[in-house]
Amino acid sequence: MRASFVIVNYNRKDEVLLTIQKTKEILKDASAEYEIIIVDNASNDGSAEAIKATQPDVILIENQINIGAPAWNRGFAKATGKYFIILDDDSHLQKGLEEAIQYLDQNENVGVLALNIKGGAFETSKWKDLSDTIGFIGCGAILRKELYEKIGGYADWIFLYTNEYEYGIRCLDAGYKIRYFEKCEVIHRTSSINRTTKRLKVFSVRNEMAIVYKFFSKEKRMLYLFRVYLNNLKGIYIFGLSSIPWYYSALIEFLKLRKTLKHTPVKKEVQDMYSKDYWSTKAFLNII
Repeated sequence: MRASFVIVNYNRKDEVLLTIQKTKEILKDASAEYEIIIVDNASNDGSAEAIKATQPDVILIENQINIGAPAWNRGFAKATGKYFIILDDDSHLQKGLEEAIQYLDQNENVGVLALNIKGGAFETSKWKDLSDTIGFIGCGAILRKELYEKIGGYADWIFLYTNEYEYGIRCLDAGYKIRYFEKCEVIHRTSSINRTTKRLKVFSVRNEMAIVYKFFSKEKRMLYLFRVYLNNLKGIYIFGLSSIPWYYSALIEFLKLRKTLKHTPVKKEVQDMYSKDYWSTKAFLNII
């Protein structure tokens, strides 16, 4: 099998059916070389039943509870392709699949290919083609199965958001690269179902702090924890004073989470790349 599409769905029946349709359209006569795996995260909107009834050739994995982003791991474990094409239930490949696969075939040191995301809050229009990056956007990326077999899947302690950057740190520490591939475009339709700004900020701030706590050296992690929190507090200017409790909740959740995290510092060059490239670890007001 050349590659496996691995898509997680949660209560977005119409969106996931559209994603399957769009995926089959782009595969055309090459469908025998690919498989489509849907992990349904305990949806209660009839998603699983609709997929079974209308898409009998799609591999469906049904979770009994919603486990968030780690649900992708169940798809990865089932996938037989050399590469895993990661999509959200509301995103689909627009063009460039063949070129992306060929690029990975020719560049075996690339563990993750970050794709060109169009639409939604996390577009990649400012990213430079074929540049090395610390992470990727989870609604459109291609993961090398060999990498998954070496470092595993998404972290089980990250329910939602920034899991791609946690994975990026482990990818780079294992000696692989993450590279941005502009020619392969993904349309993120960005359904409003199951999305709130509050949840995004609470999980993101908590997880960004936890990533630093887990992977940075003890000599540097307090500085970067401080930076992450201060940089995120700038969001109050965007979301207003009513958002202050979000950041307090995120801090409390991080303090709880850190007690469960094993400190596993990565190579200095990986820490340096992350602190340079990830927005919230950069110096606050160019001072600290």
